[in-house]
Formats: sequence, C-alpha cells, structure tokens
Amino acid sequence: MTTVEIDQVQAAVMPHGDLAPYAGQWVAVRDGQVIAHDVDPVRLREHPDVQPDDALVPVAYPDRGVFVL
Repeated sequence: MTTVEIDQVQAAVMPHGDLAPYAGQWVAVRDGQVIAHDVDPVRLREHPDVQPDDALVPVAYPDRGVFVL
C-alpha cells in the first residue's frame, strides 16, 4: 500500500464536522459520521450502535494533544 493510498483510507475514516463537543472522548465513526461517543474506548466498542468495522478515534482538547498508551 502506498502512502497516497494510506492517506485516502485515513481521510475516508476521519469524522466530518465540529468535534468540539466530543473533546476528551473517543468517537465511533462510520462513513465520516459520529455514531457514538464515550470517554472509555472499551465501553464505546460495546455500545449497541457501534459496528465491529467502525473506527474509534480519540478527540483531543483544542489546547492539548492526544496521548494514547
């Protein structure tokens, strides 16, 4: 897979719109739309609206970065 193809896949997964309401949380994304959100990614994955192939994306606070272990 080329870097261009990777960029295209990542762009398709990233949510569209304002994510400020979800700062400090994880969002489940399908087709660029936020499906569900939670501060705990494990609970988010277990949410009934989240499908196994939905992307889970951390949303940073505007003045801070994201730190994922």
